[in-house]
Amino acid sequence: MTNFHRTFCIRGLFVFALIQILLAHSLLGLISKGHGQDSAAGTPIAVAWSIEQQPGRLILKEREQPIATFHYQSDQCLRPFFSHARTVTGILATRNFPPVTGVDPDDHATMHGGIWLAFGDINGEDFWRNKGRIEHKRFSKPPTANAQGITFTSEDELIDSKGTNIGAIQQSYRLTRIDLGYCLIWTANLMAGSKPLILGDQEEMGLGVRVATNITEKNGGQILNSDGKTTAKETWGKSAAWVDYSKTSDGKRLGVLLIPDQTNFKTSWFHNRDYGLMVANSFGNQAFTKGDPSAIVIKANESLQLKYAIYWYESSASESLPIERIANTLAR
Repeated sequence: MTNFHRTFCIRGLFVFALIQILLAHSLLGLISKGHGQDSAAGTPIAVAWSIEQQPGRLILKEREQPIATFHYQSDQCLRPFFSHARTVTGILATRNFPPVTGVDPDDHATMHGGIWLAFGDINGEDFWRNKGRIEHKRFSKPPTANAQGITFTSEDELIDSKGTNIGAIQQSYRLTRIDLGYCLIWTANLMAGSKPLILGDQEEMGLGVRVATNITEKNGGQILNSDGKTTAKETWGKSAAWVDYSKTSDGKRLGVLLIPDQTNFKTSWFHNRDYGLMVANSFGNQAFTKGDPSAIVIKANESLQLKYAIYWYESSASESLPIERIANTLAR
């Protein structure tokens, strides 16, 4: 072999090796963008979940696709709430906020944001109909996207119609993925200050959901509770471990499942309506049973915890709801 051919071969091998190194480096870059890398520990960290901060709200995303919007300051609905809950393919599971003219009914436009926790009677003040407000003060645990999903905790104050602080709520949120759905765990600690808080008796107390217009019972959707009862009429005012509000079309099922935690102080009655509302309510003995009125007292400097799982999803029509997996997630 001549010196020319030997030099040519060596240069060719060098170029080939260089190309391989560059390709490997590019591939590692793509992998790190898709999964992340902890340079200190050398362990993968997920970056599929992300949070976009906007004034007064957070856009929660998976793989850059919006999942839901968390409103912690709103001039329309005077409490924290989630709007525009979407499935993994981007289908809307809760009603537009605000309602879209010609698409959605416009009732309760500033009260039914999508998913919310509110109370029509605390010390005689109405925090459901925007008479009093649940005012965000700060994030005690800042919004964080990690390998499991998104978590954050908000410190909120109960401000009555006169502008007086009558108590506080610490609200923690944990969002994760289960199958073809998203599971939101909502934990609220209602805290009395130097004076007690008394939660009264109404239909409008507790964790509420307003489902997307196209899946309401009026538009062919179905309400189903844990005891097998269906329709708004048959499930209204009934105690249940869970309620599912969904619609089946073209072999697919789209819906929202609401599960109160079994460790809550009382089993929930459900305030369900054919226009798309369901509310898990532990405070309505008279409203739902015609019995004695409820009056749940939180003593001065004490608290009451409420916890719920809200699962919005799309699946095949024959697929069972992952009730047990959601319950296990709720228990953690």
